[in-house]
Amino acid sequence: MQSRIFALFGAVSTLALSLAHAGVANAQASRPTAAAATSVEEVVVTGSRIARQDYTAQSPIVTIGKQILQAQGPTSIENTLNQLPQFAATSGSTSASQAGGGRANANLRGLGTARTLVLLDGRRLQPSDPLGAIDLNTLAPSLIDSVEVITGGASAIYGSDAIAGVVNFKLKHDFEGLEIDAQYGQTERSDGETADLNATVGGAFADDKGHVMLSASYMDRQRVNRNSRAFFKDGGITSVLPSGLIYADAANLPTQAAINGVFAKYGVTINVPRNATYSQNLDGTLFTISSPILNYRFPADGPYTITSNGQVAVPLGEAAPLQQPLKRQTLFGQVNYQLNDAVEAYGQFNYAHYVSNQSGYGRNQAITRDVYLPVTNPFLPADLKAIAASRPNPTAPLLFYFNTGRYSPDIAQQTYNVAQALGGLNGRFDAIDGTWDVFASYGRTEQNALLGGYIDRASFLSLVNAADGGKSLCEGGLDPLALTAPSKSCLTYLLREMHETTTLQQTNAEANVQGRVLALPAGDLRFAAGLSYRKNSYAYSPDAARLTGTVLTTGLSKATEGETNSKEVFLELAVPLLKDLPFIRKLDLDLAYRYSDYDTVGGVHTYKASGAWEINDAVSLRGGYQHAIRAPSVGELFRPSEQSATTVGRISAGLGDPCDIASAYRTGPNAVQVRALCIANGIPLSVIDAHKFAGTSVQSDVAGNPDLKEESSDTYTAGLVWRSTFQQPLLRRLSASVDYYDIKLTDAIGLITGDVIAQRCFNGQGNANPTYDPANYYCKLIHRGSSGGFSSITTPLLNLAGYRTSGVDLQVDWGAELAAFGASEQAGSVSLNVLISHMDKYEIQTLAGAAYVNYAGTIGNAQISADAISHPKWKAITSLGYHVGPIDLSLRWRWVEAMGNAANVGSATATARGVKAMDYFDLTGRYQVNSTVELRAGALNLADRQPPAWTGESATDTALYDMLGRRYFLGVNFKF
Repeated sequence: MQSRIFALFGAVSTLALSLAHAGVANAQASRPTAAAATSVEEVVVTGSRIARQDYTAQSPIVTIGKQILQAQGPTSIENTLNQLPQFAATSGSTSASQAGGGRANANLRGLGTARTLVLLDGRRLQPSDPLGAIDLNTLAPSLIDSVEVITGGASAIYGSDAIAGVVNFKLKHDFEGLEIDAQYGQTERSDGETADLNATVGGAFADDKGHVMLSASYMDRQRVNRNSRAFFKDGGITSVLPSGLIYADAANLPTQAAINGVFAKYGVTINVPRNATYSQNLDGTLFTISSPILNYRFPADGPYTITSNGQVAVPLGEAAPLQQPLKRQTLFGQVNYQLNDAVEAYGQFNYAHYVSNQSGYGRNQAITRDVYLPVTNPFLPADLKAIAASRPNPTAPLLFYFNTGRYSPDIAQQTYNVAQALGGLNGRFDAIDGTWDVFASYGRTEQNALLGGYIDRASFLSLVNAADGGKSLCEGGLDPLALTAPSKSCLTYLLREMHETTTLQQTNAEANVQGRVLALPAGDLRFAAGLSYRKNSYAYSPDAARLTGTVLTTGLSKATEGETNSKEVFLELAVPLLKDLPFIRKLDLDLAYRYSDYDTVGGVHTYKASGAWEINDAVSLRGGYQHAIRAPSVGELFRPSEQSATTVGRISAGLGDPCDIASAYRTGPNAVQVRALCIANGIPLSVIDAHKFAGTSVQSDVAGNPDLKEESSDTYTAGLVWRSTFQQPLLRRLSASVDYYDIKLTDAIGLITGDVIAQRCFNGQGNANPTYDPANYYCKLIHRGSSGGFSSITTPLLNLAGYRTSGVDLQVDWGAELAAFGASEQAGSVSLNVLISHMDKYEIQTLAGAAYVNYAGTIGNAQISADAISHPKWKAITSLGYHVGPIDLSLRWRWVEAMGNAANVGSATATARGVKAMDYFDLTGRYQVNSTVELRAGALNLADRQPPAWTGESATDTALYDMLGRRYFLGVNFKF
């Protein structure tokens, strides 16, 4: 297969494949040519609702052309955006994580997907999750003409959610004819196949009074497993073994003599800890899983492994995906009809159906679903029974904890149906040289989850409690400590599927007008004004098993529903101040105000003031201030009370349970205080000096909070744009821009994650609990069982204190004909595009009164976005293009700076490792065969770079770094 890919790539390369050099460009760099000066078209640029000629953007704005989207190969829109320096990569539809339900979202500046407003032609899209984020899977790339991205709050223009910025997808319009586009790609390792097929047809009708466009797409992306890459073969682990663990009861420990007597038969001559956790070897003997590992008899090549911190674990690589499979079909329609010279009617619909299969390794038994094995179970080995018989209460059942990997994969299939219909009227308003627009839209999202691989609690208990071990209930019965799967009839007896449905609805209506107020010496004073109404509703219907807790491997939940609505009014003014003066070619001011009345948080005000100063034809300055808000979403307000999971991290990364005897806390300078706090926190005295934590996550208890208030932010931006005025051919097409941004978010809504709670309770950053007080707020959120392990951590959903981020974006664009270097006129042209982003601050204040902690330049902090853990100080993309006749070629270099480990921030002793800098190179090309046919191809990650590890056990950021290695794609486009 690899040779065929090389052959295909080589064949198309001989046709000199092309990649468009008209890639990422600043919108403000575009000016009408002299030939077009007599018919300059009015445009509306993202960030304003006022149409004007020769508009200079006053906010930092980046435009991504259609050809750049296609140049990424068979991938999703999310991956294209994630590679831009302004975006934080999120674990979306391609990652193994089930938390996102297979959705793909945009995350500007790392402030969270719910704080990035995504629009389609300046209008809101139908949300795909209860937090209000837009799933980019609902958009077919073939429909997109360009994407405009602005940084900073834009609530005065668009309303709630535009905290970090806006991503505006702009559609094709007035499309005529038929266009068919097909693309296929796969990795060099002959997996990860992705096929895309798109068709668009459009044309005029009714003597050109009307226009209609229809577009359909199909995409099929195949799964890639973790164990298909050497880097991940040992990565992704759980210390909860499928053969089960027998936990000690601190109040009913066996005698030292009995334990030593059993392990002496195995050749162990040291004392085995009385609180040891046991599992079973293949030969029926016992072994301890940690502290220390004794009598472990599995071969080095599996099925278990020994972790770096000395625990037996099962690798999840074989079953966990690196790339989730996805099948998607979309259908889009748009119609416009000119009712008369002044009024146009229009309608639009968008429908997406897609299925994401997130199946992985088995689930850990939910901690709240405790399982006990009777000592009379016939499958228990004699040595385990001998140890149990030495306890003060010898007949007490044994606490049993297990992973379901031997029974079934962890099946999570998400099916989405997302639809939105829109209709309205628009027209000219000649009296004010303006336009008006009135529309209404309705959208509905239905997410159906099929969750398989769950074990019914009653059925499991009936088997392990049966006198014959369950042989009378299913073939062979159930050996709870075996590693292999039970019989098919036992699996049928045990396993259950669950079905859950989430429904979201959005109704939106707007009326807008824009035009001229009056003529001023420097130009027209123009305005935009409007009214809007929006209602969002949310309903969640869990499976009956979630309501009653009848399965072992999930927490309890309940049905919920709720809705919110808002009424809004806005006004925007474009004020030309000065013009054609020395050092002031043009000076403009833009002002906007919006009042929003929410039925949840009441009335809120948002506003902005921005300006653009063109000093001369070469240099212009821009900047502004914006006050934005985000009202709490229906999910945050009405989320059902449920048992979930929260990360606490790995001991090897300086995280995990601070009471673990190997943790940085227990071995650090304050070990005495930490030990005392551990005892006060629930670690029994009998195990305090042998306590080990065997996982990276624990159960969390979380629910929506109807008392949440709005988030608010203040954004400051300042920038300089330079355009070459040189006439020399080498410098004529040179431009550059530099923009500074500073975003401060207060009353941020979020969960305090388990790792943060543990660090704060045990004063990991030196200021949260300096006296090691057991009554500390964070310590009271930690709950432990009788053996000292975590039983749960309460992760409250609150208006937390604040986030701050700031940095600088730099863009350079250059192009020249090769004739300027002395080549022939037919030699073609070259282009260079450079995007660099520097993050100076990425600060988090967990609660009011706490200090801000800067995580810029680190990997591992997930408090703002659980699926965006990397915050490099520097990111860059450089594209070098060559164009000659029908051929375009491009070489792109993507660079991410090295990062330290977030666990080290604020600690004088933590030394957890970070990640090295990474470089990726992509080669893509395009060849215009004729006016009908265009070919394209490319090779991504040319050097086949493997991701960097940062905490051991093959852990990395699967959203930021390339997981698949070198891969190729071929595409063809037909236009008729």
